[in-house]
Amino acid sequence: MKDDCAPESVEDVLECVEEAGAAEERVSVREIVHRIGDDAFPPLILAPALTIVTPASAIIGLSTFCGTIVALVAFQMVIGRDRLWLPAFILNRTIERQRLERVIGYIERPARYIDRLTRKRLTMLVDPPMARVWALVCLLLSMVIPVLELVPMSSTIIAATISLFALAMLARDGLLVVMGLLVLGGAASLALGVVSTG
Repeated sequence: MKDDCAPESVEDVLECVEEAGAAEERVSVREIVHRIGDDAFPPLILAPALTIVTPASAIIGLSTFCGTIVALVAFQMVIGRDRLWLPAFILNRTIERQRLERVIGYIERPARYIDRLTRKRLTMLVDPPMARVWALVCLLLSMVIPVLELVPMSSTIIAATISLFALAMLARDGLLVVMGLLVLGGAASLALGVVSTG
């Protein structure tokens, strides 16, 4: 088994995560990063963002933890690092393999559907230097997640938007960027409407 699996789709990312740590009972963030590849920034943004979209986000603190990973990865992509650095307290965090497999199970079916729809198009929107713009958007969105973690569905919507941008960069599908901007605009309009009526 080679060190990294070079994912190119959502299903690839899920497979990489599932393969991490081989048959260990607990899987660490370090093993997941190693399996995906510490130079593969979009899938390393996508994996924690997708976790927040699943029912696992009901676990208090999980959304904040995953949002922190997204922020760190996105920031390093923005500044142009070649290899990802994460602090030891994040790399050493582990999850039970059984729970990890449940999280993957939540995403597998929609992942297959999404992957059938994605393809290389409007690549000028996701090729450098534009990719750094969307990484910056992911960074800014991830910083809001800890604040909204206790507001039902809010962090899920933000994580879904981050996932769209990350997948756009991973699959080189610029249409997903457009969709992400539409979702972001809709969420912002809704938030402003709630504030103005409140």
